[in-house]
Amino acid sequence: MEQWTGRLACALQAAAGMTNERFAGWLGIAVRTVAYWHSRPESVPGNANQELLNAALDRLSDAVRSRFLQSLDDAAERQGSASSGDAVGDVVSDAADAIADDSLLSSIGVPHDSIEALQQDMALLARSGGMAAFDTFSSARRLRDEARALAERTRRPGDLANLFVVIGQGTSLVASTAFDLGHWNESAALARAATQYADLAGHASLKAWTYGLQMTLANWRNEPDAALSYFARAMRAAPDGEPKLRLRYIVSRSYALLDDSESVAAVLEAALRDREAAEGQPDELATSTGGEFAFGDARAAACAAAAWLDLRNGEQAARYGRDALRVYQTLPEARRPYSQMNGTRIDVAAAHLYMRDKDGAAEALRTVLDLPPHKRNVSLTGRLARIERLLNEAPWSGDADARQLAERISVWLSETSARPLA
Repeated sequence: MEQWTGRLACALQAAAGMTNERFAGWLGIAVRTVAYWHSRPESVPGNANQELLNAALDRLSDAVRSRFLQSLDDAAERQGSASSGDAVGDVVSDAADAIADDSLLSSIGVPHDSIEALQQDMALLARSGGMAAFDTFSSARRLRDEARALAERTRRPGDLANLFVVIGQGTSLVASTAFDLGHWNESAALARAATQYADLAGHASLKAWTYGLQMTLANWRNEPDAALSYFARAMRAAPDGEPKLRLRYIVSRSYALLDDSESVAAVLEAALRDREAAEGQPDELATSTGGEFAFGDARAAACAAAAWLDLRNGEQAARYGRDALRVYQTLPEARRPYSQMNGTRIDVAAAHLYMRDKDGAAEALRTVLDLPPHKRNVSLTGRLARIERLLNEAPWSGDADARQLAERISVWLSETSARPLA
């Protein structure tokens, strides 16, 4: 669409059969924004919402998109039939807008239950491992923006600190999912902003987590020296226990990218001491929010698997990868992080190829190759691209079954919009 209006946005909502609340949640915006579009059909959403609406239109099924396009003609016919009732509606909308922006109400401060609700919503989002990347991105952005709006209304230090934590968490999730969606530069900038908000909040654990995110992004960009620089800063900020444990596991892959197997073994050994400290010192971020902001045995094993895989040690990578999958399987299904689980399955497949076990690799990929397109993110496409390269090299390049598996992966990648980082 060249330009969305409130009328067009509402037509899209109607075609999708969504309530105001569900439509707002799907787009990652406030419910009052949708209500405003209904009350002001000629209004023009801002640039950010224009992009969200275009992205939403791209994600609709053909049937829903057809209903939307059909409704455009009807909307155009209704556009010229303004009545006196519309004028009444404008007066009522103006009154509602005025009270929403009432400076007297804004000066009262931020109700504690508003901050508490945002904290609870952020925890629920962090624990919803089955959501597709764009849905997580939209929800995290909405929570972050709501927290920012509240932060602008208060000068109470305690409230500001709590809101900065929510903003930092939301920005972290937006950064992580922006990477999953293939936006590398934006992801890095958002991750740096998340670190700044964690610093403003005085939240050492969240600050360490955001540095770990920057390390992960640097590893994916094949910039291990940058990751090591973040690691040094992160360790100065990180509390003992789980925060340092997570950082060591992430940096193990940085050393692996440098082909430094001795440092990989040493840092994983040091992580065992952090694990002992973590048992007697629970991390606030992991216990209060959890989910994406926690770092359990499964993620630790998956990080170790990725490091050994970069060192082309198939036996160690497969062992740690299988350990990670066993732990993931013990989680309630709704909390199983599909991206991490499928990424680990791909790593296990690569490990089997290094061990000259083609059948084991094919079995590990069976679930991955059935993933629907909207759940195929950059982390997965990058890993599968490596499998494709391995299958096209010796000793598999002359194997008919290996070629067939490589072709399936090639089709999978061609049908996926999230392209691996070259």
